[in-house]
Amino acid sequence: MAGLFMRWSCAVAAVLMQAALCGPAAAGDRPYLATNSAAAEEDDDAVWSVESWLQRVGSVHTISIAPEYAFDPTTSVQFEFTRARERSTGATDQQVEVELKHLLNHIARDGYGWGIVASIQFDKAQGSGWRGGGVAIKLPFTLALWDGAGALHFNAGVAKPREARRELTWSAAIERQVIKRTTLFAEVAREGDATLLHAGVRWWLKKEKFAVDLAAQRLRAPASRDSGWVMGLGWYDL
Repeated sequence: MAGLFMRWSCAVAAVLMQAALCGPAAAGDRPYLATNSAAAEEDDDAVWSVESWLQRVGSVHTISIAPEYAFDPTTSVQFEFTRARERSTGATDQQVEVELKHLLNHIARDGYGWGIVASIQFDKAQGSGWRGGGVAIKLPFTLALWDGAGALHFNAGVAKPREARRELTWSAAIERQVIKRTTLFAEVAREGDATLLHAGVRWWLKKEKFAVDLAAQRLRAPASRDSGWVMGLGWYDL
């Protein structure tokens, strides 16, 4: 375990060294778009999960797939691949994000969890090559609620856009199981001048194994107000 933590620490240091060259990255743990959970799953030991989702914001349609490997309940790495298409022009962009997460305690023991998340992002616009898009560091905190039937999440961090100054980021999210295998969730996130509002429902078709998400979202920026939807699928403990 000590050797694994040292390798993880070195990887985080490598991410931080790229900060001067890259832009922001702000992915989250599903069903959220920008918020990471700090709840350690006790059975996540050398297992894979795969999450995928479709979303539309304004005239932009996006498809993403994110495989994740959990070395143990507190340490994981995720690779997110995204392709976005602007409907009116047909222009497409691609993005790859690598995220490392390490939690510092177990929520089942303490009633809360916290940790650190580091991510690095690469972008490819239509007609150009791949280039560094950004890095971000977040500190996730999760508080268990309703005897384990829900949770409150809060993230605070910093992102470094390419060729721009660093930006402070934050997000908050809440979830609660309302009936068997059905959870409602809501999220608000802020990065730079943009605010994301996001809320929906998650159904566990097979408990802790296969989930379906359906949500609405609204992105507010100084020059635009765009609404849209998100549909997701998640496979766990593979």
